[in-house]
Formats: sequence, C-alpha cells, structure tokens
Amino acid sequence: MDRQRYWIERSFQDNKNEVAMDEYQVRKYRGFYHHMSLCMLATLFLMEERMDCKDTLPLLSCADIRRAMEFLMPKKVTNLEEFCVQMEVRHIKRQKSIDHASRDAIPH
Repeated sequence: MDRQRYWIERSFQDNKNEVAMDEYQVRKYRGFYHHMSLCMLATLFLMEERMDCKDTLPLLSCADIRRAMEFLMPKKVTNLEEFCVQMEVRHIKRQKSIDHASRDAIPH
C-alpha cells in the first residue's frame, strides 16, 4: 500500500509542475471545471506518450515530454546531443528517487 502512494503523489506532482493544475485563478466553478478539464486532457496526452515510449524509454517522465516538445517547437534552438545528456541525467536521478522511495516503504 505504501508504494502505491508514491505513484499517486507523483501523479499530482506531475500535474502541478507540468500542466499547471494548481495555477488556476478563477472565481466561478465553471472556470475551475474548464481549467481542470484542460489539465486532465494534457495529462492524458502525457500519459499516452509515456505508454507509447515505455519499451524504449522506461524512465520517461512528463517533464521529459514537455522538454522534448519545447525542443521540437520552433521557438527554442539547442542541439539534440545536449538534450539527450540532460534527459539521461534526469533518468539517473529519477531512478535513485524511486529506489529511495521503495527502500523507505519496506518495513524494517
């Protein structure tokens, strides 16, 4: 049960960080529901992309996909090698975080 909590918390963290779920400034429920609906749609897109790439990039995160989109969009120019190195560094950190959370969840 403790390990399931990690993935739920990770989902909320991704939603807040990557699709701005917590950055709504509305006064009525209709605006709130519109914002949450768009956040859910964006999250669905990110999750589908992660599922499509899970065999080749098992540690791909929502942040990686967002950064890949920023790289591929015409407004920002950087080289592909640097992008791949940064993603590899993030994957190493992410794996350490997963290992640490798994280690803490096991009763001693």
